[in-house]
Amino acid sequence: MKRVGNQPAKIQKKYRVEDDAKDPIQVYCRIRPVQSNFESSCIKVLSDTEIQIYCSPDDRGISREGQFSYKKIFTEYESQDVVFQNMGLPLIEQLLAGKSSLIFAYGISGSGKSYTMTGNQDDGGIVGRCFDVIFNSIQNYQAGRYTFKPDKLNGFDVHSMEDILFFKSEEFKNNVKNPTKTSKKKDGDSDRVPFNYKVTDIEQDVAYSVFISYVEIYHNYVYDLLEDVSDGEIRRNSKIIREDANGNMYVHGVNEQEVINAVDAFEWLRKGQLRKRTAPTFLNMDSSRSHTVFTIRVVQAPLDTDGISIIQDKKYTVVSQLSLVDLAGSERAGKAKTTGQRLHEAGEINKSLSNLKQCLKILYENQSSSNLRNIAEKIPYRTSRLTHLFKSFFEGSGSIRMLICVNPLSEYTELLPVLQFGEMSGSVQVKRTTPLRMDIGLTPGRRKVIDIQSINRIPCAIEEDARFPQDNKINYELRENCFGSYFNLGPPLPDWEVDDLLDGEKRQELVTALDQRIKKKDELREILITQSNDIRSQIVFLESNYAGAKQEINSLQILRDQDTNKVKQYQNKSFLLENEMASLKRKLEFLDGENKRLKSDLNAKDNMLNQVSVDKDLLKQKYNTKIVKKQEQLSREFKDKWKVQENEFEAKLQDKKRKLRHIKNIVESTENIPGHFSRRIVKRTLSDESLVKIEPVVNNDVPSDSKQNEPSQATLRYLRSRRSKSCDPHERWIEHKPPVPIPLQTIMQPKMKKRKSVTKLTDAKTVSNNGASKYCLLTQGSDEQGIPEAKLYKADIIQTMGGGAQIVFNDVETLKQDSPIGGSPVKNRIQAYNNEVKAHRGGPDDVQAKCYGIQGGYTPTSRK
Repeated sequence: MKRVGNQPAKIQKKYRVEDDAKDPIQVYCRIRPVQSNFESSCIKVLSDTEIQIYCSPDDRGISREGQFSYKKIFTEYESQDVVFQNMGLPLIEQLLAGKSSLIFAYGISGSGKSYTMTGNQDDGGIVGRCFDVIFNSIQNYQAGRYTFKPDKLNGFDVHSMEDILFFKSEEFKNNVKNPTKTSKKKDGDSDRVPFNYKVTDIEQDVAYSVFISYVEIYHNYVYDLLEDVSDGEIRRNSKIIREDANGNMYVHGVNEQEVINAVDAFEWLRKGQLRKRTAPTFLNMDSSRSHTVFTIRVVQAPLDTDGISIIQDKKYTVVSQLSLVDLAGSERAGKAKTTGQRLHEAGEINKSLSNLKQCLKILYENQSSSNLRNIAEKIPYRTSRLTHLFKSFFEGSGSIRMLICVNPLSEYTELLPVLQFGEMSGSVQVKRTTPLRMDIGLTPGRRKVIDIQSINRIPCAIEEDARFPQDNKINYELRENCFGSYFNLGPPLPDWEVDDLLDGEKRQELVTALDQRIKKKDELREILITQSNDIRSQIVFLESNYAGAKQEINSLQILRDQDTNKVKQYQNKSFLLENEMASLKRKLEFLDGENKRLKSDLNAKDNMLNQVSVDKDLLKQKYNTKIVKKQEQLSREFKDKWKVQENEFEAKLQDKKRKLRHIKNIVESTENIPGHFSRRIVKRTLSDESLVKIEPVVNNDVPSDSKQNEPSQATLRYLRSRRSKSCDPHERWIEHKPPVPIPLQTIMQPKMKKRKSVTKLTDAKTVSNNGASKYCLLTQGSDEQGIPEAKLYKADIIQTMGGGAQIVFNDVETLKQDSPIGGSPVKNRIQAYNNEVKAHRGGPDDVQAKCYGIQGGYTPTSRK
């Protein structure tokens, strides 16, 4: 292959992005035809660019309507041809000129998106018509198969003739080994109606090749629909999305098939559609459960100076693509009646469509004049694989067109968000990219010159002219037109007869013509010898190249065999790893199910514990309230009892005081009466329990000496024996004593075995943290008569809920010393009375008798 002889002084860019120029997203709307005539439609077409939807009045008589405008409205009467000529045909012209484009088909489930994109055998959609237009336009300018090959980095490599021969031989071997994998023409292909249209304004000094890829986005994962798997096999490996050196997003590792005609492209499209995920729903019998992206990539490379070979430098190669996206329809679970896996699929579809809406909405808000923010909001392209794949288009790498498909039988609430989203998308601006013709400084029209010069060239067996019979016809016509000039041996011989031989002029004219033809023949012979020598030298050169190529092929075959063995080893290893991965996946699913079950059990137990804790807190609060109420009740009862006892003690004290006054009155009244009467009165008074009334003294009743000598029987009041509470050995006491106690010098003392003595009680922790249950406060003082006494105030220690303690007093013990000699108030009064009586009567016997009479005894006869 010949190389380029001269390099251009300046290389132009493949495309230029105008900084200020922007184009809006062109949004079209198509209305699906209504199948039944009696069904009413909620859509009304106002003009070619305006549409109106409305709903019937509800129970309250309120009706709603909305009006929207788009680039163009396709009614239900317009065919697929009209839709393609308005939407697809301009994008094909841009594709062949080197500019990329994107088409979205958006709408609810059952609105006719898939039919518009793919169509059927009788009426093809946008994809099929794109095939026809592309191959009709480039049929005379196509490069041979395997001239371009993907480099796995979203670019293409240009191969030499040797590489092309090697790849073709490999394909021939594979077809011989696996004849079932060869493409066969289907019976239905002949029934397809082609779209006879082509683009005439294309670059002719360029070689074109067409590559296609077909992917689907299912559950936010990208799967290749054209990967080399058998029919019915499930695809297991998802693809990832990457960014190339030019900032364009692409699916890494996707299978890009080179197609040479529309039939071949339709065959790959059919294979991809058979692997596409679809399922029947209540709204659509063949509902798409994934977003599909069909990409057509046209690779262009200029011809060299000879106009025969392609320049193999990648920087001169231009790659443009047309992405045709069939979005899965948004649906409501209640109306579509989806459950289980279908419901989960619908959720993922609605989620990805929602992210698409959000991205376009943020783009619109960032571009609108009402956006007063200093920093534009970040667009979440990476949230969904759909928006991540077409991020470069939204940022200005190509033009975008959107087709809104609507079903007139849909409800108002379903159509309103779809039409609103379409109208909002029409306001989004994307940067304009201007494609440039590839100008590398070579003479234009090189291909035509070479075609004329190679009319008589014998076609090589490896060339693919048999694919295009029309090329042979064109070459034959050119050969017929140029035959006379190319093989002219001189001027034509003059017409002459036998008689004309005698004519000298005609004879001389014939000799001149023959000389010129002989001269021309010699020139042609020299040209033939020169060309033969050139051909021989070229044959020798080709033979040498062939020998070197053969050796290289042998070495490459050895390397290929080694690589084949490695591939087999890796395949076996991958098979084992896949089995292991499948077992681990099953185990993981089992563990996930077990984890979910345990989590549910744990949540149930947590709820039960929370309920028990709540019940416990309520019960605790309830009993705390009861305890507080009970404490208050006990406190009130204790106060009432304390008041009752205090009143009783006060009454007893008043009774004693009354008795003492009564005795005092008796003593004072007996100073003037005889002694035998006074003793009886005092005796009766002391022995009577009721001293409220004094019985009258009878002077006539004089007792006999025998009765006087008998001891009087005084009524004695016995107190019940009472054990002190301080004698319980099991209780723990806190003894609160005065700092400097006064020695009582008594035998009776409070006995508390388990006690802690304190003199100051300033901290509540002394009572609450000591573990004591009883409290005793010791006080020392004197009574009204000045007799020393000690009082023990006893109480119970009750622990409170706040961690403190409460002291409740419940008993008082009084320790008082009483002497039989003196010290008692009663005895002091009696002693004073006896002294007065003795002083009055003047005799010791009378004083002694009175003392015995007051104490309730009898007067011994021996002491008289």
